[in-house]
Amino acid sequence: MAQRRNSRAGKRRGGVLGALGFAALVLIVYLAEPLGLGSLLGGIFGGDVPVSAIAELPEEGLAVSYIDVGQGDATLIVCNGEAMLIDAGVPEEGQTVVDYLTASGVDSLVYAAVTHAHDDHCGGMDDVVDAFPIGTLFAPYTEFDSSGAFTYFEDAAAERGLYITVPTIGSTFTLGGATVSFVGPVGDWGDDLNDSSLIIRVDYGSRSFLFPGDASDGTIADCAYIGGYDLDCDVLKLGHHGSSTSTDEEILDLTTPEIAVASCGLDNSYGHPHDEVVDLLAVRGIKLLRTDLDGTVTVWTDGEELSLYEAGEQAA
Repeated sequence: MAQRRNSRAGKRRGGVLGALGFAALVLIVYLAEPLGLGSLLGGIFGGDVPVSAIAELPEEGLAVSYIDVGQGDATLIVCNGEAMLIDAGVPEEGQTVVDYLTASGVDSLVYAAVTHAHDDHCGGMDDVVDAFPIGTLFAPYTEFDSSGAFTYFEDAAAERGLYITVPTIGSTFTLGGATVSFVGPVGDWGDDLNDSSLIIRVDYGSRSFLFPGDASDGTIADCAYIGGYDLDCDVLKLGHHGSSTSTDEEILDLTTPEIAVASCGLDNSYGHPHDEVVDLLAVRGIKLLRTDLDGTVTVWTDGEELSLYEAGEQAA
């Protein structure tokens, strides 16, 4: 097992460089207000949701960080000192995720979830398993032999004595003062691995966040129509990196978000987020944040208000 995992080591980013880069970006943000750049940062995001350029998040409340891992997904959720990670990007970005969690003060995870077995979601999770104590590991299946990245994740978990838990759809768990719910998939996903994605909802106070993995629009809609689950949310992580296969008018009718987040790589070959999705969001006045242009973005809430925090400079 160890020999297979070591074969990936040369592809990973250097941990020291990643940590130094993060620290430099945090310093830039910390100095933004004294240097008179606060209004510039606010202007970039627009006036609807306040942007706070500070180095540390408040200790209380819920913070959701959409980590820039290129063309992949990785989301850190912290509520009142308890942390959960959803996905960890491609194998080459595993150390990036570890560095980000460490720089954010995370020393353990109550939960870690792999939405499905594609390597742009589960590829870096073995690095995370190696780096942090984890309470519960969630995935839609306990093994998936045709995915090498998922096998690395399985092996890392086994080496740590961790078992992969397949959550019952409809089950809920607490994270600090937040509620984490698994609302999909509700049916047979057939041959489409994307539709095996765990669909996760997080509620805190009157605010809610939805994470549909790479599920298609039909699979997401089934959570409401067949499962009877409430998909209405304030912040929607766009399914499949902003693909038109995951977001259409029906999905936006069901979710009605204020903010949508596309986790995608700069100039990616898939064209994510798709123009059709970007246009739909614009017509509805939904604020779009993109990790390819905005870098890592954190949405914080006290259960009532929403605020945006940047980990670094906004791309022009």
